[in-house]
Amino acid sequence: MDFFFHAILPYFLGGFFNLERKLIAALVLGSIAPDLDAFISWIDYVRPTEILLVHRGLTHTLFFGFFFALMLLYICTRDPVKSRLTGLLKFDLEFSARSTAFVYAGVLLHLAVDCTTTRGVPLFYPWQAARYSADIFSQMEIAVLAVSLAALVVLWLQRSQPKFNKKLFITFLACLLIVGGIRIEGKEAAEGLFDEAGADVQVHPDLDLFSWIALGAGGQEFEVYRYSLLHGNLTGRAEYPRLAVASSREEAEEAMALAEELPEVKTFCWRAYAVAVNATSRGNGSWEIEYYDPLVKMQMGCYDRYRPLPAGYGSVKVAVEGREARVE
Repeated sequence: MDFFFHAILPYFLGGFFNLERKLIAALVLGSIAPDLDAFISWIDYVRPTEILLVHRGLTHTLFFGFFFALMLLYICTRDPVKSRLTGLLKFDLEFSARSTAFVYAGVLLHLAVDCTTTRGVPLFYPWQAARYSADIFSQMEIAVLAVSLAALVVLWLQRSQPKFNKKLFITFLACLLIVGGIRIEGKEAAEGLFDEAGADVQVHPDLDLFSWIALGAGGQEFEVYRYSLLHGNLTGRAEYPRLAVASSREEAEEAMALAEELPEVKTFCWRAYAVAVNATSRGNGSWEIEYYDPLVKMQMGCYDRYRPLPAGYGSVKVAVEGREARVE
């Protein structure tokens, strides 16, 4: 989910349960802390590593998430930072056992929410890197973002009123239930369609609230389908070879073995729904290898006309020369 949703949900919950303002502040801080991983993810761009220093990586875990949030709580309760925050938000954060408990409760709330979204989070890293996801919501639900921003605007306009706004909270929850209902209905309808056809696929939420993407991995190709809840049927289908190579497959696999030792490739494969490969020989033992996500590639074909995506989105290219590999 988006940053604003992670901020406003704990704020509403804290107000509903009539918590002290300093505890609400701690709960909110804990809930937004995992998404402040931009403060450490730059390290992976400067010096790529196999540590999950990426968005929805290290900070989105039960173990490291706690210590990252605790560090932020400590920083935010130092006098220079605290005075600025208190003046801006009228919240009095404190570094105490109670605040620490509510900060971690905020982290757990954040992780629980992100577990409902596609791709999920690696809860038990560093013991295991598996991502846990219910695949109900997309990572960025535009409808939820709009509702969260609208609620924040109302709260800002009513900031002089100390009384908890129950009507706004109920409206916010009602909107979430509507979006959730649409998503669950769409998921069940898409899975039902493929079950009837006897197709073995994984169904994931698409960027569009009423659309779903299904990924099948049969034989030597990935099959990707797009399902529309509004139309009640498939609106797109594409096939992508697992490995496309125009020359020696054995030499291509040797080059791929070198490429897959790079931390950038390992991280890409960890984040992808599935990984397909295009391998092109440049001659003299040199190769250009592209690792791409077939599901994302189909999404780009559906959305790039009005929602341009950055170059290289959903793929990573590697040049292999002799026994050396580098990301292009």
